[in-house]
Amino acid sequence: MGRPEKQIAASGKSQHALALWLRAQRESAGLTYERLAARTIFSPDTLRRAASGQQIPKLVVLKAFAEACGADPQIAEGLWRAARRERGGRHVEFHVAYTTDFSDLHDAMVSLYRQAGSPSYSELDRQAGGNGRLPKSTLSRFFSKKATPGRAFTLAFAEACGIRGGKLELWDTAWQRAAGRYDWEKREKTRQRERTKRIRRKRERIKFSAFARCAGCHRHELVTIEDPDEIFWCDHCVSAKIPLSL
Repeated sequence: MGRPEKQIAASGKSQHALALWLRAQRESAGLTYERLAARTIFSPDTLRRAASGQQIPKLVVLKAFAEACGADPQIAEGLWRAARRERGGRHVEFHVAYTTDFSDLHDAMVSLYRQAGSPSYSELDRQAGGNGRLPKSTLSRFFSKKATPGRAFTLAFAEACGIRGGKLELWDTAWQRAAGRYDWEKREKTRQRERTKRIRRKRERIKFSAFARCAGCHRHELVTIEDPDEIFWCDHCVSAKIPLSL
């Protein structure tokens, strides 16, 4: 069976349990790391590091390790997610059923991502089926809140985080609810801008009372005018058509 393995050097209970489980599966299958590597595309050193507990292995490595030992890869993935959650620390969970807008949906998707073990962007895309369904650039903009998630992106993201079957409908409904709220808020902002413009134009047209000096007879009268610089002619001078100042 080769040289004895070093003591597990895990930093957390879940990470220790994962390494212990991997070692138990290899021993149960009666495989050395060299023979195990022959059944996968990974080197013996990579597989040995995966079971060392020093770090959490990539999910693709973990599943290959489990399948080569004849173990259930779903169990391996569950242990992997627990280890990743433990490493990421505690966080506030936000359920998708309570989302009302894109801000809530973002929080729910981040919570789902952490529950899934915070996989790398490459792993997310691979778990979503590949073919660029979840590009790294799009994921980066989403996590930094520089982009609003589209419907296809949201569903692919949920699938990559382990959501399947009827549960995907919850995420589809949540996205539609957020999109509806976004459209409503956009219409409201447009109406508010138009209302502000109308009020501004109305205020500009408001007339005011002031004493003005007739350009003809030079008498002062209290009149309602729009432009204080406008030349004023009283009714008498205008009707008599006698511009005395000329």
